[in-house]
Amino acid sequence: MSKKNNLLTIGEVSKLTGVSIYSLRYYERINILEPALIDPESGYRYYSFDQLRLIEMIMFCIELDIPLKEFAKFTDADDTMNFRNFLGHGKEIAEEKLKALKKGLKLIGALEGQIDLADSHQGGQLYTRAFPEKFFYMKPCGGPLKGAELLEIFDSFSDMPYAEEDYDNLSEYGLLCEYTPSGTSYHAFVEIPKRMARTTKKNTRKMPAGTYVCRQSEDSQFEQAPEIFKEHLTGKDSFLAIETEIFTGKHKINKPLNELRVIAL
Repeated sequence: MSKKNNLLTIGEVSKLTGVSIYSLRYYERINILEPALIDPESGYRYYSFDQLRLIEMIMFCIELDIPLKEFAKFTDADDTMNFRNFLGHGKEIAEEKLKALKKGLKLIGALEGQIDLADSHQGGQLYTRAFPEKFFYMKPCGGPLKGAELLEIFDSFSDMPYAEEDYDNLSEYGLLCEYTPSGTSYHAFVEIPKRMARTTKKNTRKMPAGTYVCRQSEDSQFEQAPEIFKEHLTGKDSFLAIETEIFTGKHKINKPLNELRVIAL
């Protein structure tokens, strides 16, 4: 009986596994899937049933974005594969991917909430929002910035000590102005999590929790904050004004919506 009778052709393997013939030949070229038999006359490839499990492991690598060159790390010279180590490696990668997916879903939920909020208010309408305590990493600026000047200062945030940290929330950024009887001070800011704020107090400020009065507009109205919120600031000589971009259901990439908010100190 010919050895071929107990083997599968490359076409049959392709149909059984869903892996293209081109991919099977590629796995052979990179030495992770040698055919059980190559006909010396026709050059046809044949595979054993046992090799189907190996192909499953290769597909597992691809699903988890494990570089195929790493597959060989778990195979000895005698074609013995250390499945325990391979699965352990795959589990670590799967857990990282799951963590990233959960983070992504959390951010999507935050964005949907922000869109619902933005779409529920008309431009120019005043409304209130309750905010928890926040922490901003800030850099001073001489006044309200626009265009290239604003982009330049935000680019400089890449040198902050928290730049490499992960933040699993929807981080805000924008401009902040503190009004006091002695004058005003302007800062550009990026929101950071509390755990990062503990690392160093330099350039970091805690934003008070409380009810902020807000207004949306397509154009920056940062400088008009004292006038816009005049009725809400009567008798208050110190307050914070914050302007940040927010997402809307139909978001204009080149002209996003701004939310201006104030809170008395």
